[in-house]
Parts: sequence; structure tokens; C-alpha cells
Amino acid sequence: MYRKICLKLNFGTIKYILIATLLVSCSVNQSGSQEKMQIALITVHHSQLLMPENATYQWSEGFTRQEEREVIKNVDMWALLKESIEQEMQTKGYKHIAEAGQADINISFIAALESTLNDQEIANQYGLVPGLMVHNVDKDRYEKGSLIFDVVNPQTNQLVWRTAAQAMATLADIPLDERKARIDAFVKKLLAFLPEK
Repeated sequence: MYRKICLKLNFGTIKYILIATLLVSCSVNQSGSQEKMQIALITVHHSQLLMPENATYQWSEGFTRQEEREVIKNVDMWALLKESIEQEMQTKGYKHIAEAGQADINISFIAALESTLNDQEIANQYGLVPGLMVHNVDKDRYEKGSLIFDVVNPQTNQLVWRTAAQAMATLADIPLDERKARIDAFVKKLLAFLPEK
């Protein structure tokens, strides 16, 4: 009996230490320099889809450019994100094809700042929220941005995977190559779940 009580206490103590460590590390990460990009990420697998060795993709039918109010001035964020996604897909060995209905997977994405798509709306529309928590942010320089990426089985038109990520978007005017590097790093983490071909 004594041993059982000791084990429970030790497990509870270990559990407490682990939770405390996670909370401390989260608070350090969230309140650190905004220049170091913090990313919250969640991936949901809706079904299994076996893909061939030389898998192909196409943009989902109806996937169109989203009209956003211009918060990040003089930056075509949509085009930069699309280009970065295509680049990462190619790096992973996927080949883009234009012929409708011929690809192994269809892909699309939604990207928005918190001012136009907040966490509650993401939860209602897409059923998941990455949950990036940030405090003491200069709202004139940064705003939370969300990127939701979908993979659809073209044979069944069913959602196969959905992954969403959030990071702080820099509203300030920064060099384009720096912004592109930040987007590329963000997309790389977002698409890490996709198997390499």
C-alpha cells in the first residue's frame, strides 16, 4: 500500500513538473522577440489516401484568389504563399499538372489575418484552430495570420487532410526577400506532414 501511494505521488509530481515546464516554455516562446517566428500548427487526417511514387497535384476546382483588405501594403501575400506552396510541393517530389481530374490530389488554401478571420470563425468554418497565443504585441507592427491548407481526393471529392498554422505577420514594410524567407519557413512547417515522393 505504501508503494502504491508513493508511485501516485511521484507520478503526480512528475506530471506537475512536466506541465509547469511546458507552460513556462510556452510563455517564453510567446513573449520572446517577434522577429523569431513562433508557429502554432494543427493537422487533421480525415482519411487514408495512398499516393503513387510520382504523385501529381492540381489546384482544386473553384480555388480562387481571395480578396483581402490591404493591411500589408504593397505586398502580394496571396501570390507569395501560392508560389511558396508550389515550391515546397516540388521539393517534396510532387508534380503539378493542369489537366482537370488527372491529378492524384487536389490542393487549396485559405490565408487571412485575424482582423478578417478570427479564431472563432476558423473553428466554425474549418473545425480546427491552431491556437497561437501571443501577448504584448505591437498591433501596428504585427497581426496574427492563419493559413489553412486542404488536400482533397479527386476521385471522391472528399477532404483527406487539413492542416492549419498561425504565425505573426509583419505589417511593417520589410525587404521582399526577408518576407519571402519567412513565408517559405512557415509553409515548410505547414506541409511537413505531406510524405516526400
